[in-house]
Amino acid sequence: MNLHTFLRESTWGYPIISAIHVLGIAWFGGTILVSSWAPELRRWRHIGVALLLISGAVLFWLQPQQYYTSVAFWVKMILIVAVLIMRPAGMLSIALWIAIIFASRGIAFW
Repeated sequence: MNLHTFLRESTWGYPIISAIHVLGIAWFGGTILVSSWAPELRRWRHIGVALLLISGAVLFWLQPQQYYTSVAFWVKMILIVAVLIMRPAGMLSIALWIAIIFASRGIAFW
């Protein structure tokens, strides 16, 4: 059995990858929220982003049709691109990340 089939069809494969993705959100978000007090958290922020990107790519790989047809997924991708291009600071950055989290939750329900 290959990795794709194992993760998609196993009882715990998809939930574990999803949990890692949520952990990455919390990890990254936590470093953003305290970044004004601790600039040395940059390396930790990069670890959170790496968790997000890798686990997000695996989640997409496991169910590409579900994500490709999801409006919430595309809203999330547009918001992520906006964050990366604009590099907003302060409250705008936090607001965009909160919107990304809400769009992420919408993927499961829309």
